[in-house]
Amino acid sequence: MILIDKVVRGKTRSDKYHLYAIGDAHIGARNCAESYLRRLVSKIKDDPNALWIGGGDLLNAVKPQDSKRFDMDSLPDWVLEGKADTVRSRLKDIVKQEQDRATTLLDPIKDKSLGLIEGNHEFSIGHWYNVDVHQQLCDSLGLANLTDAAFIRLRFTRGSSGRTVVVFICHGHGGGRTSGSEPNKLFRLAADKDADIILSGHSHTFCIHPPIVTLHVPPSGALPKECLAKYKRPANWGSWLRSYAAGASTYDSRACYPARSLSTLEVCIEPHKCVVHGGANSGQISISELVL
Repeated sequence: MILIDKVVRGKTRSDKYHLYAIGDAHIGARNCAESYLRRLVSKIKDDPNALWIGGGDLLNAVKPQDSKRFDMDSLPDWVLEGKADTVRSRLKDIVKQEQDRATTLLDPIKDKSLGLIEGNHEFSIGHWYNVDVHQQLCDSLGLANLTDAAFIRLRFTRGSSGRTVVVFICHGHGGGRTSGSEPNKLFRLAADKDADIILSGHSHTFCIHPPIVTLHVPPSGALPKECLAKYKRPANWGSWLRSYAAGASTYDSRACYPARSLSTLEVCIEPHKCVVHGGANSGQISISELVL
C-alpha cells in the first residue's frame, strides 16, 4: 500500500472535478472493448478538471506458458497483423506488446493520472516469470507505482480555503455471479476504511453501492442540533471485456461469465459546494454510471 498527497488548485467556488478509475481493460485479449476505452481516454483528455487512477489488469498479461488461460484464438487481430517476421517478433513477447499498446493509448492523459494500481494479472507475471511488468508500465508512462492499494488525499484549494477528499483504491479480490455478491463485498471492503470514496475492481462487475452513513458528534465544542453524518461511497468500476465476443471462443465465454456492462464510474467532486447534511468538510461527492 502507498499513501499519496495531491494538491489540486482551483479558481472558483463552482469548480467541479471528475475522477475515473481505468482498470480491468485486459489490453491484449481479443474480447477487450478497446474502442470504448479509447472513448474514455478522449473524454478525460478533453476535460481540464479530470483525474484518473489505473486500477490494475490494464494488461491481459497471459503468456503461452499459462496452460489454463492462454489460447492463440484469444489474441487480438493487432498482434497478428503485418508481415510474417513482424508477427513472429510480437509473439516472442506478447506482454511487451500489450505494454507498448497500453502506453500509446494512455499517453495523451498521463499528465492527469494519480498513478497505477497493480492487478493480479500483472502480479502473476512478476511472481511466475520474474518480470515486473507493472513497474515497467509505470516507468513507460512516467507514473507513480501505487502497489496493490493506495490512500489518496486530494486537497482542493481555492485561495486561502480548501477541502479534503480521501480516496481508497485497490484492485479488489473475489468474484460472484449474483446481483447481491458485489454490494456485500463492497460493504465489507468499506467497513474499516475511513475514506470518502472507495473504489475497487477485479470481479468485472459494475456496481455503485448506496452511500454508507456514519453518524458522529464533534469531540469538542458546542453540540450540533442533530448528529452529523459522514458518507462513504464504495463502487466497483466493472471492466472493458465482452463476455461473449463474436468469433472464436474466449476464456470468458467458456466459463459462462455473465454479460458485462461496458460502462464505467464517474466520480463528480464539487469540493467547495456546501453540503447541508455533512459533518465532514468534503463538499459534494456523487458517483454515477458513465455510458460511452
